[in-house]
Amino acid sequence: MGEWDDYQIMAHEDLETSEMAAREEFLRNNPPLTGLAAPEDLRTIDLIKRPWRNNKGLWFDLADNHVIQAHLAEIPPGGHTTRHRHTTEAYIYVVKGSGYSIINYEGELEQRVEWSEGSLFSPPVWAWHQHFNSDRDETARYLALQDTGLVRHLRLHRIERHPSQKKVGQGMEYEVEAQPASGSDVVPVAAAVDAAERE
Repeated sequence: MGEWDDYQIMAHEDLETSEMAAREEFLRNNPPLTGLAAPEDLRTIDLIKRPWRNNKGLWFDLADNHVIQAHLAEIPPGGHTTRHRHTTEAYIYVVKGSGYSIINYEGELEQRVEWSEGSLFSPPVWAWHQHFNSDRDETARYLALQDTGLVRHLRLHRIERHPSQKKVGQGMEYEVEAQPASGSDVVPVAAAVDAAERE
């Protein structure tokens, strides 16, 4: 695999695809919730729009942890996040809803991971991934637990949007050609080309 090659050579951040500025501005305007516990039920707590990611979110900074950081995200009915990758490790726990995620390293076969309430999965470091809500009527929510504090301390923290989605709102063209046979299967899929780039 060439994933670590990509990870090591990404010293220069692409400002067109970096999500770092948007993320930092969001956190300045909406500081993480602190304390020893989340103040409300994660299934119903109010979340805030994150336009750069096509969803809503809220960060937590519990127990003054220095390594672990968490955020809760909500995907609208029938919606999806932007396709992105980051230098942090992440466990994703599905709090509510059902859907699937597309995961792959640059130039490698894409995989589809089905998920529903109670599922746990992890996109590898610096692998492209995108989350889709399969339900056309209900929102989906996931909690992402990441080692952001450590990666920031080492000055390696990067979040990048896929080059086909440089503008906020792009990414609607990403389509899945194959459906898995059961809820826990991982199957290859293909992405459609960005319609905006074909024009």
